[in-house]
Amino acid sequence: MDLHSDEQLYQRLKQADHRAFDLLFDRYWKRLFEYAYKMLQDREQAEDVVQEVFVQLWENASNREIQHLSGYFFRAVKYQVANTVRNKKWHVDWDSLELEGIMLTEETEQPQDTKLLQQLEQRIEQLPPKCKEIFYLNKKHGYTAKEIAASLNISPRTVEGHLQRALKSLKADLDQIALFVLIFLYP
Repeated sequence: MDLHSDEQLYQRLKQADHRAFDLLFDRYWKRLFEYAYKMLQDREQAEDVVQEVFVQLWENASNREIQHLSGYFFRAVKYQVANTVRNKKWHVDWDSLELEGIMLTEETEQPQDTKLLQQLEQRIEQLPPKCKEIFYLNKKHGYTAKEIAASLNISPRTVEGHLQRALKSLKADLDQIALFVLIFLYP
């Protein structure tokens, strides 16, 4: 039984406590690696992503306040995977990617949910390339319109326009149940 909560360890980490860092590393490494590996399908890249998340945590711990460390770790891995994909044109296997909320609670998808998600993924793949890229960056990776605009060198209004077109197109093609999946399962 572990006597140290994430919050306690994080407070110690903010004071440059190496032992607290080691305990957090041991606690989260495997789950974060598995999460990154599901997206990248490459062991070395997944290890690099998780390593970078821990390095950033160590280097910036004294400068930030994190309320929910588990959620922070999974979001940080998701963003780091997005950066890896964008910078190295790495292929992400979206079919094997579990949505963060499902993965964290370790629930299994029902066959109907799987079919709906597959329909949604197929329709997303049919979006125009720039529209699809922006949709994925926003809905799968959680980037804001401003962050996407900065990384793609376009205006935030252009990003918002692409997102609106994507949603309008998806709403037109999907039935009510699939629309529910789009709205509530994609953060």
